[in-house]
Order: sequence, then C-alpha cells, then structure tokens
Amino acid sequence: MNINFNFSNLTSRYNLMSQLFGVKKNQGNGLLNPAGMFNARNQKGMANKSVKSDKEIEEIIYESGMCVRGMIMNGKSEAEMHQMIGVSEEYRQKMFDECKRHFLQENGVANGDTTKRSEVFRAYQLSIKEGDRLKGTWSLQQYEKQYSAALAAAVRAANPNWKNGDPFDASILDNVTRESVESTLVKSGNTLVRRSSVSGSSLDVQV
Repeated sequence: MNINFNFSNLTSRYNLMSQLFGVKKNQGNGLLNPAGMFNARNQKGMANKSVKSDKEIEEIIYESGMCVRGMIMNGKSEAEMHQMIGVSEEYRQKMFDECKRHFLQENGVANGDTTKRSEVFRAYQLSIKEGDRLKGTWSLQQYEKQYSAALAAAVRAANPNWKNGDPFDASILDNVTRESVESTLVKSGNTLVRRSSVSGSSLDVQV
C-alpha cells in the first residue's frame, strides 16, 4: 500500500489537539486520530488509492465519521483556534449539567470511561457553522474548566480535607448552578477566569 503523507506531522497535530481538549484513552473525542485513518481507508475501499495531500486525508477522516467537519487544525495556527467566541446558553447549560452529573457520579474524579463530555462537544460543533467549530470548542472548554473547578471548590469549602475520589454530601452542590458560576467569571485574553471579587450587577460572559 502506498500512502504518501507525513505521518509524524499528523501525529503531532493529534497530540496537540489531545492536550487542548483533554482527550482520554477510552473517550470518543471526535478529533483527528492518525491511527484510525488506516481503518477508515480500508472501510471505504480505498486501500489501493495513493493519498497525496492532507486534504485527501482529511476527507477520509470526515467520511469515516471520526470527527466533525472543521475539527482538524491542519494549516491553522494555535492563535486562530484559541479565540473566545459566543457560546449559546443552551450548550453552556448542557456542559454544566454534564460536569455536575459526572462530578457527583465519580466523586470529583475525571473518568474518561463514564464522562459524556464528548457527546456535548460534538452536538455543539454540529450546531454552529464549520468555520467556528475549533474556536467554539475551545470556548466551550473554558466554561467546562470553570464549572468543574467551581464544583470542587464548593466541596472543599465544606470539607477542607476532601480529595478527589472521596465521597461527599451531594447536597453541598445544590446551590452551585451555571448562573452562579458564570456570575464570577470574566474574560481574560482567550480564556475565562474567576474575578477575585464580584460586586454590582452580574457579568454577561457570553463573549
């Protein structure tokens, strides 16, 4: 089989995406996976076709369903992708709900086997235009990080000795809502951070 492409470049791109989006070994993530490309080629009856460009490789990946169109960062810089854009309230709420569900189920341990975060990301990606999907995924992940951090902070406030994995009283999180978390956030460059103090009216963090 003659496959004319730079596998090491594709591998490095996949590794970078894995770092950016928290890809776990057993979690379906919808991102570029070079190892899966060979399966995609065989499944599509393309084993004898010589692939000569990244565009052809991308098309194989898209046709295989391994990731949503627009989610391969080929030819794009980190600066292009690491931009905050507006994320709909619908998908911020879905991500918060998943963070809280998973946090309660696993006592604060991020478990790649039981999380449904990839389903939320994929549905969100499909809900926005292709050109915004990398930036939108980055933006939604900034919310995800803050939601998870707020849940852990609430448990530690009630039990300073708590560690991830230790059981805790679920009622501690009753008052932790998406709105309460977002009211403490402010955009800082291409990320979201907590304000050291919150005063006045609530902050609109849909940027």
